[in-house]
Amino acid sequence: MKNLPEARVARLAECHKKQKAGYCQHASFIGNPLPVNANDIDKNGILAQFLIHCQKTTLSEETINTKYKILRVMLNNSVKLNQPDEVQRFIHNRKEWSNGHKNTALYAYVEYCRMKGIQWNPTSIYSKNETLPFVPTEKEIDALINGTSLKVSVALQALKETGFRIGELWRCKWTDIDEEKSTLKCNQPEKKCAPREVRISAKLIGRFNLLPKTNAYVFGKTRISATRTTFDYQRNRLAKKLNNPRLTQIHLHTFRHYHATRLYNETKSLLEVQARLGHRNINSTMVYTHIVQFDEESQNYHHAVARNEKEAGELIDNGWTYILTTPQNVMMFRKRK
Repeated sequence: MKNLPEARVARLAECHKKQKAGYCQHASFIGNPLPVNANDIDKNGILAQFLIHCQKTTLSEETINTKYKILRVMLNNSVKLNQPDEVQRFIHNRKEWSNGHKNTALYAYVEYCRMKGIQWNPTSIYSKNETLPFVPTEKEIDALINGTSLKVSVALQALKETGFRIGELWRCKWTDIDEEKSTLKCNQPEKKCAPREVRISAKLIGRFNLLPKTNAYVFGKTRISATRTTFDYQRNRLAKKLNNPRLTQIHLHTFRHYHATRLYNETKSLLEVQARLGHRNINSTMVYTHIVQFDEESQNYHHAVARNEKEAGELIDNGWTYILTTPQNVMMFRKRK
């Protein structure tokens, strides 16, 4: 910088100082960066403080991103975060949010209160609407695998075969692939699940080997958020090209639903599905027992439900076989046609 005018040197030094300060403030954020108008909505650096606080916890990247976005929405709407009653009113009146998302917003604010030392507990938890997850057909799943870019395509094939969460897959290392046994290990599970090892196809192993080995991780250092954005774009493009709007309902987590439903219909074993998914509570697994029937054998049965002991007794007397009880306490039966 010796030959540059002093004024320009001063400007460059100031720019460097600002860039360095900005990097130090946000470099640890593992998701999307702060918005361009962050200074307008976050004059006191609340979002940056919150991100640093969350990263000191065991929260996953996706959970941190979700909590961050919720607080950003509150700041954009001039909500005073140090006034719990105002925050709760804002969440309650947010009509476009589902009950599940409202609960997520409450938990995000609980984390903020923990950071600020504010004593507050939500006075109400919203009842979650019971809905069955969307499960696409194998043809639709394969259309996405065959129609996306290499890294996305390999990830989708792996999600289809393993039932891993996307975060679990992204933590898989090259050493987790055992080509002799044709398995992939999940050694860094999410949500306090147990590690697990799943058999995979030779086709998937071959596709893994097409990826560049730039570091210890199979999918490198690519952020999940970036991959999700790429997938959403390519999925929407394929949905339009194939004239199949159902494809737009498929998200990365949908592959887990597909895998679980198919596995149950192949094995009829709740314990096996629970072990494969790593669920701590078997009630989380039971939702997959009555979504979609894949195998032809299932078409040879009539199905019936009973909501109390009397109805169940009548079905048994008429030759129906008990299968299971859903989390909603509905007993399911079947009988050959």
